Amino acid sequence: MLAQRNRVRTTLALALTFTLSLAAIGLQAGCGNRNTSSVKPQSYADDGYLGRTNANPHIPGRHMALNYNNDAVLIQQAIRDVPGVRGSSVTFNGADAYVTLKLAPSLGDRQVPTVERQAASVLRFNFPRYNIHVSSMR
Repeated sequence: MLAQRNRVRTTLALALTFTLSLAAIGLQAGCGNRNTSSVKPQSYADDGYLGRTNANPHIPGRHMALNYNNDAVLIQQAIRDVPGVRGSSVTFNGADAYVTLKLAPSLGDRQVPTVERQAASVLRFNFPRYNIHVSSMR
């Protein structure tokens, strides 16, 4: 009976040792820093589109199509439909856009401030990157 207990204890000790050694091997295999993958992690470009502007250059980015010449044309097109505006000219100084309205001759003196405010409102909505300054001439 004593011999049988010793054999059970020995068997349990061997099983425990075997289990612990397998656990140690598993930990070493799992924690090792072996990079066998050919895929390397990459970070996205900081463009607000998760790097898609690098893959598709036709997505308009923050600085892709923005220049003074294009913006001047867009500003003139934006206020073309404001009632009382016959034409306009645009001058830039950094982040300031100075817009001079050419008013229709039929416009009364009391309507000039209203037309200027409407044009400024349209431009401030469509071009938030600029400080818009609107004046008029006949």
